[in-house]
Amino acid sequence: MTKQDDNDLINKIRQKIPPIQIEKEPAMSSNGNQAAAVLVPLAFHADELVMLFTHRSNHISRHRGQVSFPGGMEEASDKSYVDTALRETHEEIGILPANIEVFGRLTSLASTSGYQIHPYVGFIKDLNGLQKNIQEVEKIFCIPLSWILKEGNLSQEDYIRPHGDIHKVWTLKDFDGEKVWGITGEITHRFIETIK
Repeated sequence: MTKQDDNDLINKIRQKIPPIQIEKEPAMSSNGNQAAAVLVPLAFHADELVMLFTHRSNHISRHRGQVSFPGGMEEASDKSYVDTALRETHEEIGILPANIEVFGRLTSLASTSGYQIHPYVGFIKDLNGLQKNIQEVEKIFCIPLSWILKEGNLSQEDYIRPHGDIHKVWTLKDFDGEKVWGITGEITHRFIETIK
């Protein structure tokens, strides 16, 4: 894709992602689950529109070693779930909230680990300041959005839970040794469906 194509795609995404209804945040039901929020971050890297991911540290208690979007649990000081997503993004990858244009939100989803996750889509205007929090993040990496959107790169695969149940999970083909799947794969799928 050319830079102009990428700029056109950003404008399309900006229009397609449902806007945040501030007066309704954070009044969304978490259905008894622990509330959490993530940012689905887009940015330009090497003149290409990309989506950023984190590979979580093996030293944390939850979801260690998995690929995820920046985010985490709601804290009492957060005024809304979008504040949670922006605060966690700053804590995990060093990007200040003022450097992120939040386009809107995707539908919330419940994880099997007891979280109600509220995903927000945003554009990082400048990657200066990008720095991983070594306590939480082993690696920050990006995947070109053109590759993510390419037919066949995202599909459903069987996942066998520890107790033997099998269910389908959205999974991206391995990219540079990284595997995006599970809740992160589901959010990526919802993003793609929303901007189609």
